Amino acid sequence: PRRTRLFPSGAKGSRLKIEGQVLAVDGAVVVGATIHVWLADPTGAYDNQDANGDPLSIPAFKQLFRGRLTTGRTGRYAFTCLRPGNYFDGGWKLWRPAHIHVKLSAEGYQPLTTQLYFHGDEFLDSDVARAVKDELILPLEPAGNNGSSHLTLRYDFQLAPACA
Repeated sequence: PRRTRLFPSGAKGSRLKIEGQVLAVDGAVVVGATIHVWLADPTGAYDNQDANGDPLSIPAFKQLFRGRLTTGRTGRYAFTCLRPGNYFDGGWKLWRPAHIHVKLSAEGYQPLTTQLYFHGDEFLDSDVARAVKDELILPLEPAGNNGSSHLTLRYDFQLAPACA
Protein backbone atom coordinates (compact mmCIF):
# COMPACT_ATOMS: atom_id res chain seq x y z
CA PRO A 1 0.00 0.00 0.00
CA ARG A 2 1.07 3.59 -0.64
CA ARG A 3 1.69 5.22 2.73
CA THR A 4 4.36 7.06 4.69
CA ARG A 5 3.32 5.97 8.19
CA LEU A 6 4.31 2.34 8.59
CA PHE A 7 2.71 1.39 11.90
CA PRO A 8 -0.85 1.12 13.22
CA SER A 9 -2.51 3.71 15.45
CA GLY A 10 -1.81 3.07 19.11
CA ALA A 11 1.23 0.86 18.48
CA LYS A 12 3.94 1.16 21.13
CA GLY A 13 7.61 1.57 20.35
CA SER A 14 10.30 4.12 19.51
CA ARG A 15 9.12 6.24 16.61
CA LEU A 16 11.61 6.79 13.82
CA LYS A 17 11.64 9.19 10.91
CA ILE A 18 13.63 7.82 7.96
CA GLU A 19 14.49 10.36 5.30
CA GLY A 20 16.88 11.03 2.48
CA GLN A 21 17.17 11.30 -1.25
CA VAL A 22 17.39 8.92 -4.21
CA LEU A 23 20.25 9.86 -6.52
CA ALA A 24 21.99 8.42 -9.54
CA VAL A 25 25.63 7.40 -9.06
CA ASP A 26 26.60 10.65 -10.84
CA GLY A 27 24.66 12.68 -8.23
CA ALA A 28 21.64 13.46 -10.42
CA VAL A 29 18.25 13.42 -8.69
CA VAL A 30 16.12 10.36 -9.48
CA VAL A 31 12.53 11.51 -10.00
CA GLY A 32 9.71 8.97 -9.74
CA ALA A 33 11.66 6.24 -7.95
CA THR A 34 9.41 3.70 -6.25
CA ILE A 35 10.54 2.73 -2.77
CA HIS A 36 9.12 -0.39 -1.11
CA VAL A 37 9.80 -0.59 2.64
CA TRP A 38 9.08 -3.43 5.06
CA LEU A 39 10.22 -4.16 8.59
CA ALA A 40 9.51 -6.22 11.67
CA ASP A 41 7.45 -4.75 14.49
CA PRO A 42 9.15 -3.71 17.78
CA THR A 43 9.01 -7.32 19.03
CA GLY A 44 10.82 -8.62 15.92
CA ALA A 45 7.73 -10.13 14.25
CA TYR A 46 6.79 -9.53 10.62
CA ASP A 47 3.10 -8.84 10.02
CA ASN A 48 2.86 -11.32 7.13
CA GLN A 49 4.36 -14.32 8.96
CA ASP A 50 3.12 -16.61 11.70
CA ALA A 51 5.04 -17.33 14.92
CA ASN A 52 7.16 -19.93 13.07
CA GLY A 53 8.12 -17.48 10.33
CA ASP A 54 5.88 -19.16 7.76
CA PRO A 55 4.04 -16.89 5.31
CA LEU A 56 0.48 -15.81 6.02
CA SER A 57 -2.00 -14.83 3.34
CA ILE A 58 -2.92 -11.32 4.49
CA PRO A 59 -4.42 -8.59 2.29
CA ALA A 60 -1.96 -5.75 1.66
CA PHE A 61 -4.10 -3.20 3.52
CA LYS A 62 -3.72 -5.28 6.71
CA GLN A 63 0.08 -5.45 6.42
CA LEU A 64 0.87 -2.43 8.59
CA PHE A 65 4.67 -2.46 8.88
CA ARG A 66 5.27 -1.91 5.17
CA GLY A 67 4.56 0.68 2.54
CA ARG A 68 5.40 2.11 -0.84
CA LEU A 69 6.51 5.66 -1.64
CA THR A 70 7.43 7.54 -4.81
CA THR A 71 10.04 10.29 -5.01
CA GLY A 72 9.05 13.67 -6.42
CA ARG A 73 11.06 16.19 -8.41
CA THR A 74 13.70 16.57 -5.65
CA GLY A 75 14.22 12.81 -5.27
CA ARG A 76 13.46 13.11 -1.56
CA TYR A 77 11.62 10.53 0.51
CA ALA A 78 10.48 10.31 4.13
CA PHE A 79 8.46 7.87 6.18
CA THR A 80 7.82 7.14 9.84
CA CYS A 81 7.93 3.74 11.48
CA LEU A 82 8.60 2.11 14.82
CA ARG A 83 12.09 0.87 15.51
CA PRO A 84 12.04 -2.80 14.49
CA GLY A 85 13.07 -5.45 16.98
CA ASN A 86 15.78 -8.07 16.64
CA TYR A 87 14.51 -11.52 15.82
CA PHE A 88 15.66 -15.08 16.14
CA ASP A 89 16.08 -16.92 12.85
CA GLY A 90 14.79 -20.38 13.74
CA GLY A 91 16.32 -22.06 10.70
CA TRP A 92 19.81 -20.82 11.53
CA LYS A 93 19.33 -20.67 15.32
CA LEU A 94 20.89 -17.21 15.44
CA TRP A 95 19.71 -13.63 15.98
CA ARG A 96 19.39 -10.99 13.26
CA PRO A 97 20.19 -7.34 13.98
CA ALA A 98 17.25 -4.94 13.72
CA HIS A 99 16.92 -3.64 10.18
CA ILE A 100 14.65 -2.03 7.62
CA HIS A 101 14.25 -3.66 4.20
CA VAL A 102 14.22 -1.30 1.21
CA LYS A 103 13.71 -2.06 -2.48
CA LEU A 104 14.04 0.75 -5.02
CA SER A 105 13.20 0.85 -8.71
CA ALA A 106 13.14 3.64 -11.28
CA GLU A 107 12.94 3.78 -15.04
CA GLY A 108 16.42 3.78 -16.56
CA TYR A 109 18.11 2.41 -13.42
CA GLN A 110 19.03 -0.98 -12.00
CA PRO A 111 16.79 -2.03 -9.10
CA LEU A 112 18.37 -1.98 -5.64
CA THR A 113 17.37 -4.15 -2.68
CA THR A 114 19.13 -3.52 0.62
CA GLN A 115 18.71 -3.27 4.39
CA LEU A 116 19.46 -0.39 6.76
CA TYR A 117 20.88 -1.19 10.21
CA PHE A 118 21.18 0.75 13.46
CA HIS A 119 24.51 1.76 14.98
CA GLY A 120 25.06 -0.01 18.30
CA ASP A 121 22.87 -3.07 17.63
CA GLU A 122 24.33 -6.01 19.56
CA PHE A 123 23.94 -8.46 16.65
CA LEU A 124 25.67 -6.48 13.88
CA ASP A 125 28.84 -8.58 14.06
CA SER A 126 27.04 -11.93 14.08
CA ASP A 127 24.25 -11.48 11.50
CA VAL A 128 23.31 -14.93 10.25
CA ALA A 129 22.38 -13.48 6.84
CA ARG A 130 25.79 -11.77 6.55
CA ALA A 131 24.02 -8.80 5.01
CA VAL A 132 25.52 -6.09 7.25
CA LYS A 133 27.86 -3.66 5.48
CA ASP A 134 29.55 -0.78 7.30
CA GLU A 135 27.98 1.83 5.00
CA LEU A 136 24.50 0.51 5.90
CA ILE A 137 25.00 0.91 9.68
CA LEU A 138 23.48 4.27 10.48
CA PRO A 139 23.33 6.48 13.57
CA LEU A 140 20.00 7.67 14.93
CA GLU A 141 19.79 11.39 15.52
CA PRO A 142 18.03 12.15 18.81
CA ALA A 143 14.60 13.74 18.53
CA GLY A 144 15.59 16.92 20.34
CA ASN A 145 18.33 17.68 17.80
CA ASN A 146 16.07 17.70 14.76
CA GLY A 147 12.97 19.63 15.81
CA SER A 148 10.93 16.44 15.66
CA SER A 149 9.44 14.13 18.26
CA HIS A 150 11.01 11.17 16.42
CA LEU A 151 14.51 9.76 16.27
CA THR A 152 15.79 10.39 12.74
CA LEU A 153 17.83 8.23 10.41
CA ARG A 154 19.11 9.77 7.18
CA TYR A 155 20.25 7.82 4.14
CA ASP A 156 20.71 8.73 0.49
CA PHE A 157 20.35 5.83 -1.94
CA GLN A 158 22.35 5.70 -5.17
CA LEU A 159 21.02 3.90 -8.23
CA ALA A 160 23.21 2.66 -11.07
CA PRO A 161 22.09 3.14 -14.67
CA ALA A 162 20.29 0.23 -16.31
CA CYS A 163 22.36 -2.01 -18.52
CA ALA A 164 21.70 -1.57 -22.23
